[in-house]
Amino acid sequence: MTKQLENPSRRRLFRGKLTKQTPPLRLPWIKSERAFSELCNQCGDCVAACESNIIKTDDSGFPFIDFSQDECTFCGKCQEVCQQPLFIDKNTIKADNIKPWPATLEISNKCLAQNNILCQSCQDVCDTSAITFSYKTSSIPEPSVNLADCNQCGACISTCPQQAITLNLDNQFEVAHV
Repeated sequence: MTKQLENPSRRRLFRGKLTKQTPPLRLPWIKSERAFSELCNQCGDCVAACESNIIKTDDSGFPFIDFSQDECTFCGKCQEVCQQPLFIDKNTIKADNIKPWPATLEISNKCLAQNNILCQSCQDVCDTSAITFSYKTSSIPEPSVNLADCNQCGACISTCPQQAITLNLDNQFEVAHV
């Protein structure tokens, strides 16, 4: 069981607002980072329930997603065990086809294929075929991502030998879904 802070609001007070940083990737389908930081009581139930073991806790005790070892199966267990109103309603998710995170999958220039080394490991694990390879400027095919097809599971992130793939939160993450 994860150690829980007695009063999380105290920790938030001392964090202050000196710099605006991009928040880490939180649990799928949370309403907003603000709602998450105000309502999460750091109980650790989501960490224990995660079948892929991708939910970790940061230095402050808040859960975040770590795709470095595995992918999200979207089992929903983190939502089921959470006693706080952190998540977008499941009916709204389906009706509006809301992605798990307001984020964009990006492949950096550390990608082996972009550096003329044959590698297609991200395409091989992509169940939705959102990552494809085509010949552009060299004899080695280069990747491209169809963001509309990407379900943001993170399988490609954990598979990339260069850690060249990231899921970056969009700037407008503070938009809340009520």
